[in-house]
Amino acid sequence: MIGIILLATACLETDPPPSFQDQLVKDVKAIDDYLAANPAGPNELVIKDASGVRLVISVLGTGTIPPNAANNLKIAYAGRTLPNGSIFDSNDSYLVKLSDGIITGWKIGLSLLTEGAQAKLYIPSGLAYGTTGKGSIPANANLVFDITLIDVVPTAQQESKLTSDIAAIDSYLAANGITAVSHSSGIRYVMTEAGSGTTPTLYDAVKVNFKAKVLTTGEIAYEHSLEPNAEFSSRVVNYPHGGLLGLQLMAEGGKATFYVPSVLANGIPGLPANTNAIFEIELLDVVN
Repeated sequence: MIGIILLATACLETDPPPSFQDQLVKDVKAIDDYLAANPAGPNELVIKDASGVRLVISVLGTGTIPPNAANNLKIAYAGRTLPNGSIFDSNDSYLVKLSDGIITGWKIGLSLLTEGAQAKLYIPSGLAYGTTGKGSIPANANLVFDITLIDVVPTAQQESKLTSDIAAIDSYLAANGITAVSHSSGIRYVMTEAGSGTTPTLYDAVKVNFKAKVLTTGEIAYEHSLEPNAEFSSRVVNYPHGGLLGLQLMAEGGKATFYVPSVLANGIPGLPANTNAIFEIELLDVVN
């Protein structure tokens, strides 16, 4: 009788659910296996981000920078579950911001696209609706969205801040006798050492020495050598906007100093929000 009771108890026991990380590894493998079995076309670009999000970009955007958290976005999309789920939601004119309560996979994926881009966005379940699911979406479901990023529109507040930031940077440069090149984005830069190698594009991976300082004080907020690894893809598109614009002006082996308006500098660890910055970048290698 004791043996029967023990056996019955054992049958009732279940394995604990996998951790977020274990589920992510499982999901990413399933997505990558799907992509291997359904390869991208010759003119499509596959982006495998360190987050686990995957993008197959069929049309590169005409914009120069991805959206930031405050931009107003207009998107067309259709979503389904992988591998062969039917469409569970679609919209031809969806208005949203990255700061809205959208799933994490969308925030990551949209921040890797520019205005006008068309892509398939593959999202592991933990970066979508996780262990609970939503509506017709089951728990632990990997998702794919057909995405068109129609419009990226800065707010009036952002445009006003950019104008005042540029004026402050220009005053700083004049007061310190610094002659810099003016870029249409609002950044100013000095090429301190010309490179002789490849100039990276938005989706190239790079190895860099990167330093960020507060413009007005010179205080170092962030200083690191960065390269692709399991936690950070180190593609040009992964850098704050002032950095990704600057990297595309450099050649491999070059060094430059960029004077960056706060609107284009936000996202640097240790740098206070809404702070004009100096980025000192050495482009060591274009990895791709």
